[in-house]
Amino acid sequence: MIRLQALLLVCTALVALTGCGGPAGPKMVDVTGTVTLDGTPIDDGQIYFRADDGSNTYAAPILKGAYEAKVSPGSKKIEIIGYRDIPGKFIEVNPGEKSPAREMFIPRKFNSESTLSVTVAEDKDKMEENFELKSKG
Repeated sequence: MIRLQALLLVCTALVALTGCGGPAGPKMVDVTGTVTLDGTPIDDGQIYFRADDGSNTYAAPILKGAYEAKVSPGSKKIEIIGYRDIPGKFIEVNPGEKSPAREMFIPRKFNSESTLSVTVAEDKDKMEENFELKSKG
């Protein structure tokens, strides 16, 4: 009986330890910063960090002009989207329930046609990257 209990204890320990110590996954860097358009903070939007090789994309909300994202190291294409209410326009989301209509107002040159890029350094745990977008020029 004692021998069976000892064997069960060893088997349980082996099963428990098998799940430990596996690969930790890719290193992630905390990237923070601000996003403005013509000097005005983007109140509501998204920022995307897309790997140049297309292997992965990381997204983070932009709130009151600031974002925080966890991103793997390497070269990333940046795409920025911003939303705002359209004054006086509403949409019906459910019968009898209206919400302000919204529009995407960031120029395409910063999202679908973006040439913005950043290199996330592998030797850092944190980095700051600010984007001061200009609608003209």
